Amino acid sequence: MGLICPVRTGKFDIDYTRYAVPGYHNLSFQDNNYVNIRNLSDMNKLSKKIIAFLIREKVFSLALLLYIVAAIWLNGDGFNSLYNVNSLLIQVATFGIVALGMTFAIIGGEFDLSVGSVYSLAGLLVVGLEPRLGLLSALIFAIGAAIVLGLLNGVLVAKAKISAFIVTFGAMIMVKGIALSYSNGRPITSQSAAFNNFGELEFGGISVFFIIFVFLLIICHYVLAYTRYGRNIYAIGGNKITAITSGINVDFYKMTIFILTGFFAGLMGIMMAARLNSGSSVVGDGMELKVIAAVVIGGTHLAGGRGSVIRTLLGVFVLALIENIFNLKSDVFSPYFQRVIQGAILVTVVALDGYKK
Repeated sequence: MGLICPVRTGKFDIDYTRYAVPGYHNLSFQDNNYVNIRNLSDMNKLSKKIIAFLIREKVFSLALLLYIVAAIWLNGDGFNSLYNVNSLLIQVATFGIVALGMTFAIIGGEFDLSVGSVYSLAGLLVVGLEPRLGLLSALIFAIGAAIVLGLLNGVLVAKAKISAFIVTFGAMIMVKGIALSYSNGRPITSQSAAFNNFGELEFGGISVFFIIFVFLLIICHYVLAYTRYGRNIYAIGGNKITAITSGINVDFYKMTIFILTGFFAGLMGIMMAARLNSGSSVVGDGMELKVIAAVVIGGTHLAGGRGSVIRTLLGVFVLALIENIFNLKSDVFSPYFQRVIQGAILVTVVALDGYKK
């Protein structure tokens, strides 16, 4: 058998010696077959990358799996309807906006148990004060109160060196008492049509709540990933002693993260009051645990120093999706059983977080 030299076809350089067969000196693959082989190889590489990504990003895989199962299982219950999708996005925004502030706190090595009470109080203040002060003044007062409460928590933690658990747990009880006293334990109905209309506002069928959440998510991601402030938050949560020796004003950053948790909790409380057309002292009950669970499920370490708001979004989506499934299957899952599941998820996530470390 004689050697067959490589030839140039114009498209590809094909070495025909690889395919020489005795007695068939002119046998060769066509160019299109060569292309198919390369395409198949590229597809295999892409499949391997996708599988590796799904294995690495376990929370994303869990969220995707839950959504697919729910879409199939609950199709007859209206899960795939536009109304339910919008409701799911509102749930994501409700947890998500408060979780943004909590992500800053946990990355910085702290957490805030008072966000649920601040959430309730802010909604009560804006609804209760609007008839006397006007809507704008009531909004400013409610947001200001949430920020001041966060600042007080930050001062006690950073300057008085009191444990964040003790400070924020005490603040949770105190603020809840203020909310109950202010409302006499009853909901306060909003008298402002403009405020109520904001709660129902949609753009392209998507609630303004979710749009605001995405906007804030982008800002928070930029701050944490690309600014000196964000890098210092990571440094403080990773190793406080090293951060101090590096010249970082740890007390200042500690106070700011509690201001952020207060601000985001107050903002979401006001937005929810607009949607419900009322403020309530109990609307934020349990919010703090759901938010902490969402942040930790997303991959932020409770010990601090690691995490991101993008991952928090995934954790929030998982919790909101589970709650949405329970709501659609309320004939199967009672509201009380939902608390059992939420508590079990929180304990499991914290245990896994500790096991990894």
